[in-house]
Amino acid sequence: MEKLLKMASDQADQAEVFHLRKKTSPVNFYNWRQADILFRNLDEVSLRVIKNGRIGVVKGSATEDREWMVRTALMAAEVGPQVQFRFPSESSGECGARICDPALVSMDPGVMISDGQAIYDQVRRRYPELPLNLYFDNEITDLTILNTSGKAEAYQKTQYTVCLMSMYENSKEGINKEITSCRYFTFPEDVIEELLGENRLSRVLVKVPTRKMPVLFRASSTWSLLYRILEGANGANKVRGVTPLKEKLDKPIFGSNITLIDDPTMDWAPGSTPFDDEGVPTRRKMIVDRGIFKQFIFDLDTGSRDGGGSTGNGIKRSMWTRGIEVNPNPRFNNLVLLSGDRSVAEMIAGMDEGLVVNDVIGFHSGNILQGHYSMNVGIGFYVRNGSVQGRAIDTMIAGNIYEDFHRVSGMSSRQDYNPVVYGPDLLIDSVSVSGTD
Repeated sequence: MEKLLKMASDQADQAEVFHLRKKTSPVNFYNWRQADILFRNLDEVSLRVIKNGRIGVVKGSATEDREWMVRTALMAAEVGPQVQFRFPSESSGECGARICDPALVSMDPGVMISDGQAIYDQVRRRYPELPLNLYFDNEITDLTILNTSGKAEAYQKTQYTVCLMSMYENSKEGINKEITSCRYFTFPEDVIEELLGENRLSRVLVKVPTRKMPVLFRASSTWSLLYRILEGANGANKVRGVTPLKEKLDKPIFGSNITLIDDPTMDWAPGSTPFDDEGVPTRRKMIVDRGIFKQFIFDLDTGSRDGGGSTGNGIKRSMWTRGIEVNPNPRFNNLVLLSGDRSVAEMIAGMDEGLVVNDVIGFHSGNILQGHYSMNVGIGFYVRNGSVQGRAIDTMIAGNIYEDFHRVSGMSSRQDYNPVVYGPDLLIDSVSVSGTD
């Protein structure tokens, strides 16, 4: 990598080498049987060069010919976009958190097999007929960034994921429970019990009326709402002048019980890193403070265009993928929605009529940038008189987070991770629900 950087720096004004090595060993169980164990090893590199004010990028295997990579990146820079930034030199120092578990680095796949068998043993004692799939993955990442500003830093990170899905009969759907952490864990028994209980409730199919009612978004579904704030607080959208938050700094956008923090300093959190994917040191940032919008997030390019520089949020990640194939763009590290003090059972018991939403289909429907959503309920439950009546079928929900987040009447005390946010279960009063009853 040092030779690649030297070769690029001899011909370009600036250069950056992003080297990613990743080992994964997923283990899948299908309906009570161990199906497969996979081993994947990636060794990839991305080269960015800036010449005459234009940026060019080439991405590929670390075994690619260095001369070819430099020549191709320079060709891309000839027609690449104009940029105004310099690659960072600042050391990350004490930034970041604990993100590498030695137990995962040395863990044999046999541990995942044993843990999967233990989960099956627990479920089999009560529901031997239940179709149940399990997924385990142990991912070890080594990342290095070198650039012509003198940046030369690296980190190692582990990420452990366990997913349980109880499949409905004659269906590809089911109750899904997933946990991801940078350290090893055994899947909690209370979450397994929750899965079994929800599967049992799903046996009764219920039509839902069309009217406004309280909706309890389980933590597994809140990403579909908070993806809208990612677009609203995205510095790229501010630079383009298309975000509804462009004139909202230090003004209320949500109710006073909503606080959102971007926190890359959380121990064992999947988004924690000492520096972002452009080498900029990361730090904790207040995004929404008791309803007041406080900060946009920027990568190097959008930060230079806005004038304030990067906030350490240049991340190679989209909604569906992460890796060298994605160019850096403004993304949260670990978005955290501060919790409340209520339980799920308590919030359900307080509903005269309402809906519980575990997950959604079509989260991209509606004008995301403006905060609108219109989504089908994937797995959800209809509530009457404080009791779950059964699984809600053929149901849609619609609203706008910049309106609905002024009507959050309850949040659970627990915090769970989903693809966008660490946060609690969220009860919103008076959401538009469309059913068939």
